[in-house]
Amino acid sequence: MTTVQPFEATDLLSLNHVNLDVLTENFPLEFYLEYLIVWPELFFESQEVTKPKAGGQHEISGYMMAKTEGKGPEWHSHITAVTIAPEFRRIALASGLCSALETITDNQPHNVNFIDLFVKCDNGLALKLYEKLGYSVFRRVVGYYNSSADSYPTGLNKIHDDKDAFDMRKAMARDGGRSIRKDGRKHRCFPHEVRF
Repeated sequence: MTTVQPFEATDLLSLNHVNLDVLTENFPLEFYLEYLIVWPELFFESQEVTKPKAGGQHEISGYMMAKTEGKGPEWHSHITAVTIAPEFRRIALASGLCSALETITDNQPHNVNFIDLFVKCDNGLALKLYEKLGYSVFRRVVGYYNSSADSYPTGLNKIHDDKDAFDMRKAMARDGGRSIRKDGRKHRCFPHEVRF
């Protein structure tokens, strides 16, 4: 059985089985701690109560790390990371964490207009999941995942599915559809143009 619990700083010491995976992006320790300090209600985990560890702790099966940002019509929640340990994938845990974030941020005190995330254009499994949850592509960010300043894109016509990201969004009712584009895959921008 799975429960959703607030993330705690000590949980960072129990994430190896979740984070040491090619599909999971890892961040410096201070990055995780910033989210815990600034957006604690938007950083939570799924725990498996059927697999208690020594000391009565339950195994962390995944986590959601998000924040709020922007102003006016651009006020939104951004999913920085949602990841599930490999042995717990394909049982709707990621969907559950995304739904929990939507419930939290679609209500007081957040009342966001939309939720967004960035996903590699070649990550077909993630694209399928997010589309199933109601997200759609708003734009393609060319060179978002470039590894160095030397490879920063010089134009928007040259695309690479392994280096570009789709900015995907899900509109809340108050958004009025402003953050949704039916032809989002045709809209391209540079990483420095992504500002809120």
